[in-house]
Amino acid sequence: MSIRVACTGLGLFLPGFPNATAWAEKNELPAADPRKPGGLAYDRVNRRRASQMGRAIGDAVVDAMAQAQVDGVTTPVIVGSSIGEAGAMLGLLDKMWREDEPMSPAVFTVSVHNAASGLLSISMKNKGYTTSIAADYDTPAATLLEGIGLLATGTNAVVCVCADEASPRSLLEHAPHWDMLSAAVVLQPEGAANAIAHLSVDDCSDDRSGITLPAAEFAEGFAHSPQVGMADLVDAIQRGLTGTLALDRGNGRGYRVTLSR
Repeated sequence: MSIRVACTGLGLFLPGFPNATAWAEKNELPAADPRKPGGLAYDRVNRRRASQMGRAIGDAVVDAMAQAQVDGVTTPVIVGSSIGEAGAMLGLLDKMWREDEPMSPAVFTVSVHNAASGLLSISMKNKGYTTSIAADYDTPAATLLEGIGLLATGTNAVVCVCADEASPRSLLEHAPHWDMLSAAVVLQPEGAANAIAHLSVDDCSDDRSGITLPAAEFAEGFAHSPQVGMADLVDAIQRGLTGTLALDRGNGRGYRVTLSR
């Protein structure tokens, strides 16, 4: 049986849309403006170390936490990413195998899959639980289920954030490429006073006839991202929709989320 929980905060970063409000209002930045994340969650040192994806994760997390009014020092953060810091990892491999040069220890420390969650935890001085999850196109569902599981153990609030950097061309030669995006939700127990929606994650199924909510109208580059399901969820909640939404756009095992008020 699915556990119903409240959503109390939303965060989003897309190049051109620096936060969830900008996306909801379709207030895209001018092409001449910087379209990179600011890394608002990081201190000065860790902002320099964080990748563009890591900074986008930080921006979405700060956005969601501010709306939910939860404590950044104690609230657990679950970070989902399909390919993680693949760009940094591929750069290190190129140095070692193609250029025959030593790898940088500093770059290595931020090439691991949980680099973003670690830098985020350090910068926010977060003493709460944190972990990183990878489940390919099912990463949004796995991240939400991990967060819901924490609430079931008595946690008061948890941030679930999913992101992937732009797909490295050398990593995906024969598959659709995608652009970077990051999306976050704050989950709290059912009936939270500041709830903007309630949700439950349904069992996976190949039968998609019960899906009633449309995917968000993202540009094609974002639509191929393994994490677009979390962005679809943020969009649906912002629009006040209720019903059943796919979390994988047909590329995963068929996990769905049911939205209600």
